[in-house]
Amino acid sequence: MIILDDPQYSDGWWTSRSGVPTASQFKDIITPKGEPSKSKTKYLYRLATEKITGVSAGSDYASSAMKRGHTFEPEARNLFSFIHDVEVRQVGLCFPDEQRKWAASPDGLFEDTGLEIFCPESPNAVFCLLHPDKAIETADKYQQIQGTMLVGGFSHYYFISYYPGLPPLILLINRDEKFIEKLKAELEKFCFELAEITAKLRDL
Repeated sequence: MIILDDPQYSDGWWTSRSGVPTASQFKDIITPKGEPSKSKTKYLYRLATEKITGVSAGSDYASSAMKRGHTFEPEARNLFSFIHDVEVRQVGLCFPDEQRKWAASPDGLFEDTGLEIFCPESPNAVFCLLHPDKAIETADKYQQIQGTMLVGGFSHYYFISYYPGLPPLILLINRDEKFIEKLKAELEKFCFELAEITAKLRDL
C-alpha cells in the first residue's frame, strides 16, 4: 500500500484524489448487495470532469457531517487509542499499488488494520448504540469500510460511532471476500469507462 501523508482536506490531499474513485464514494459504484449503483453515471461524469480540469469537485464544499467530523474525530481517535492501548497513525490518501487506480482515506491506521470514525448527530448516535447490528447501515459505511480493506489488504477493520457524553460504539468488521471480489470487478469496469469518457472529452 502506498501512503501519502498530506493531511485530509488539505490542498495536496484534494489534488492527489482528483479524478480517482475513492472508498468514501464506492457507494456510488456498487450497492451493499454487490449490484451496480444508480449513481454510477453521475460519479463517472464528476471524476471525468476532475481529470480534465484538475480540480476536485469537493474541494470547496464542507457539509455539516464533514464539519462534525473535523470537530470530533480527534476526540474519537484518542478515545479509541486509549481503550485499545494502541497508537493510531493519521494518514492522508492510500493507494493499493503504483497503478493508483483507486484509493481510500482511513481515519487512522495501527498495527495491521485501520479505523473508520463516525460522528453523527445525537439521534443516529443513540440508534447505533441501541441497534449495533444496524450501525454500519445507518452510517452508510459498508462499501467504504470494505473498500478500504481492499485498498489496504486488511482482513478486518474497526468502526467507532462517537458522540460526546455518550458511550462510544466500537465494532470489529471482518473482510467480506465475496463482496470485495464484486467491488474490485466493478471498480475495474468503472476505471475503464472513466478512461473512455475522459478521452472523448479531450477530443471535443
